[in-house]
Amino acid sequence: MKPLSLHFLVSLSFWGLARGEILIPEPGGPYAVGYNTMKLVDESRIDPYDPGHGKRNVMMSLFYPVAREDCQQMCSINYMPPITATFEDGFAAELGLTLPNGTFASINWQSCCKVSHRGIQAMEKFPVVLFSPGLGGSRLLYSAMAQKLASAGYAVATMDHTYEGVVVEYPDGSYIVGWNQSYLEYLFDPAFPERVESVLDIRVQDAQFVLTQLGQLAVVKSLIPGATCAFNIGHSGFYGHSFGGATALAALARDHRLNGGLNLDGSQYGVNQDIHRPAMLFGRDDPHSHNRTNDATWAAVWDHMKGWRRELGLSHSQHTTFMDAPLLIKMAGLPDSDVIRGILGELDGARAFEIITKYVEAFMDFALKGRRSELFSGPSKAYPEIRVS
Repeated sequence: MKPLSLHFLVSLSFWGLARGEILIPEPGGPYAVGYNTMKLVDESRIDPYDPGHGKRNVMMSLFYPVAREDCQQMCSINYMPPITATFEDGFAAELGLTLPNGTFASINWQSCCKVSHRGIQAMEKFPVVLFSPGLGGSRLLYSAMAQKLASAGYAVATMDHTYEGVVVEYPDGSYIVGWNQSYLEYLFDPAFPERVESVLDIRVQDAQFVLTQLGQLAVVKSLIPGATCAFNIGHSGFYGHSFGGATALAALARDHRLNGGLNLDGSQYGVNQDIHRPAMLFGRDDPHSHNRTNDATWAAVWDHMKGWRRELGLSHSQHTTFMDAPLLIKMAGLPDSDVIRGILGELDGARAFEIITKYVEAFMDFALKGRRSELFSGPSKAYPEIRVS
């Protein structure tokens, strides 16, 4: 797998968003969604990428369910903080694309910003789900998906892997600029597979650290003021996109606290032992073209998936279909074009978002709540775009 050109693809897609503010609608699940961010510092690890040899840190967002009767106020939240939004706009300009200033800053979503005491006390009952983005990408480009899953009753922690993305911005306004495209290509030189494995190992350690922190009351109280219990992290899930999907299954193979892992359209690395818990591969599938997920790496990990397992294919999709981008493009009202279809696939953006989030939710319901779904039994009349094997 070559490193993702996520910023090129996404920036190209978003040129039309600055025509007016975009407000992502509140998901229709049984819960409202609270939100907070936090910089977590792992005092046990030196960051191997930090030229100053500082401690490894992980920036995370937490999306958590709130019973609707316990949500006392809804607020508009910026989809990206200001420095990150500027970097995303600027990256497009470097590529020679005409992107109005403030494009990413114009996107907002809705969060429950005031929760009753009763609602806060109920937090510990919700299962924890981790999310890891694609290599070179940002956790923020998957926030609508995380919000949708949280609305179904999961505490979803999305994380950035420091130095990998174009920029990682912290709550105090400081930020770290990440690797450039040349370095990403260096890492993915097929002659040196150990480089990829090294990056993956750091990511898995990041995920394990974040999961451990969510089991600490002090951390949870910082994220959810007034919380009286930490989350139960002994029965958690993990999903990711692209290299984040590889991270999810690699972590599932190594950490007994994870009870399910889902790879969204990512070539798989780092799984050299058997997995006896639910695991799923979900990617592109167009039998009329070569637009399919890397079958060679999937075939190898499939043999290690000894528990419940499924492989899903989404027809007429592209790699970036598995992000928030299709939904946002749909909301922006951009006219259909060959450029958009080449980037995001031929599916309607809202439809693609609905399908992907529905199957992610159904997988977590099975892995973490024991709820079986007919969606994984074979073709679905409701979702004929999906192949199940």
